[in-house]
Amino acid sequence: MHFLSRDFPWTFSLSMLYIDNPVGTGFSFTDHIQGYAIDEDDVAQDLYSALVQFFKLFPEYAKNDFYITGESYAGKYVPAIAYYIHSLNPVRRFKIRLKGIALGDAYTDPETIIGGYATFLYEVGLLDEQQRRHFRKQCRKCIKYIKEQEWMKAFEVLDELLDGDLTAGPSFFQNVTGCTNYYNILQCTEPEDQSYFSKFLSLPQVRQAIHVGNRNFSDGAEVEKYLREDTVKSVKPWLAEIMNYYKVLIYNGQLDIIVAAALTERSLMTMDWKGSYAYRRTHKKIWKIFESDDEVAGYVRRVGKFHQVIVRGGGHILPYDQPLRSFDMINRFIYDRGWEPYKL
Repeated sequence: MHFLSRDFPWTFSLSMLYIDNPVGTGFSFTDHIQGYAIDEDDVAQDLYSALVQFFKLFPEYAKNDFYITGESYAGKYVPAIAYYIHSLNPVRRFKIRLKGIALGDAYTDPETIIGGYATFLYEVGLLDEQQRRHFRKQCRKCIKYIKEQEWMKAFEVLDELLDGDLTAGPSFFQNVTGCTNYYNILQCTEPEDQSYFSKFLSLPQVRQAIHVGNRNFSDGAEVEKYLREDTVKSVKPWLAEIMNYYKVLIYNGQLDIIVAAALTERSLMTMDWKGSYAYRRTHKKIWKIFESDDEVAGYVRRVGKFHQVIVRGGGHILPYDQPLRSFDMINRFIYDRGWEPYKL
């Protein structure tokens, strides 16, 4: 049976609030340079302000359990706002009912992720031995700059290796693999339909429906300029604190390259939280959606309120690649349904 992504929107079972973040991304805007975030403290404060205003406008949602979710670079945004709420709830009259967070292919801990790139890319066949040596040398250089808090130098080294945002030509990754896409190991270029949404959002009837007037839709390039130093900074201590007190789901698409499952596990093995000891000794379990399924949906490692999931057949943009498995995963997590297959 062939499913379309729209067959499994998370809005089917959950009340969803989507935020264009940081300020200046999408249809969010600022008319002042000072309005742009330069670090995760700025991001957290802006998000908190937006959430408080939302709950005042729609108080019927304020009493619901509240979960924060995000993917990729939101691996920083989500722990930042969660930690901010966690810190302010005890001292504020208005309390956000934070219940947990979910992070997908999360760029939470750049230093540890960068330290694993060369080996991972070599072992999946994207680098040869000589290329691996160069990649490892440059990654070590990047980590050295991170430890010295030379954030811009670290960003520049990583950019030349992977992203190619500031380089005159392609990045090293693009030169040696011939691929411009590092979101799915099976896709050398980004699928055309992933660029459709900006055109869709520019349609007059859509603009009217979401009340954005004539505002330009920003792809985030301007926002990134202000966050370049933030790119290589970690929010691991904030995430560890959240893991100590709330439900946490950390998931990866099995086919992701840029924040691969193995790199996330590399980071998790260095985490210092109350479940660290148990996590290192807990085995993955097979996850199937239905008992009759021949296909395995993924693998789960669970310690108390912490769930780590690897989703088979999915890349960095996981709900796009695996809509049904993503839908099943988030609902099992939110509603505490466990990971046993359903019986038909």
